[in-house]
Amino acid sequence: MSMVKAIVKDKLFRGGFSILGLILILSIWWRLVAPWELNKIVSEPFMPPNIIHPLGTDDLGRDVSVMVANGVLITTFIATFSSLMVSFVGLTVGVISAVWRSYVDAVLMRIVDFLLAIPSLVLALILIAFLGPSIFNVIIILVVIGWPSASRLVRAYTMSLIEMPYVEASRAVGASLIHILVKHVVPGLAPVVIASALVSARAAVLLESGLSFLGLGDPTHISLGTILFYARRSGALASGAYWLIIFPGLLIMLLILAFTLIALSVERNLRVKKVM
Repeated sequence: MSMVKAIVKDKLFRGGFSILGLILILSIWWRLVAPWELNKIVSEPFMPPNIIHPLGTDDLGRDVSVMVANGVLITTFIATFSSLMVSFVGLTVGVISAVWRSYVDAVLMRIVDFLLAIPSLVLALILIAFLGPSIFNVIIILVVIGWPSASRLVRAYTMSLIEMPYVEASRAVGASLIHILVKHVVPGLAPVVIASALVSARAAVLLESGLSFLGLGDPTHISLGTILFYARRSGALASGAYWLIIFPGLLIMLLILAFTLIALSVERNLRVKKVM
């Protein structure tokens, strides 16, 4: 509880949480009260921000503020869900690799080395070509890209935990492996897993936005990257429609900043030692 209180009182955590919370609250509120539907043409194309349309309209005449609010929710959902899956897979593989050595460890770590050797964007493009664009497939891709680094971190930290005196004492009195993992190892990995999840969420926002910007996101759901894709396809920059680029780009930056501040606060207060 003292660690939780320290994190909550941390200025970095408060700053990141405030940014993230404010963005989500405003997005949910605007999606509920906005008088326009998401994909409905409501005005002239490329109308600049005004009182009626606070963030202007796109090349088809759709309200950009509604698109941005929806994009924030979709992007945040993908980033959050994928980061949780990355942490779960990374925790499972890392613990298995650290506890069961020899062939199991060798095989798992060679798979990790292979995936880490491939640039993230290249691997994402290869996977999206086979799986096809959808939210579910994008989450799968983010998990495949994110779990190797998380599992390597968990493996290294687990190897240090199982050498601790209290773990040796438990083993000496006859405690089973499952008891040691549940009572000592997994709770000790909590700081690593939490920090890894936050870092994964930050990376997921950037990568998902990049895939959507390239036109490889889910075509049935508008994320922040999808808005940038529409802006590029319609020549918004050449047409002077700066609002189609600035607002979604600014929100992507703010989401990444929020996750970064929270991750830094957790790492600093829980004193996570990243052993590679």
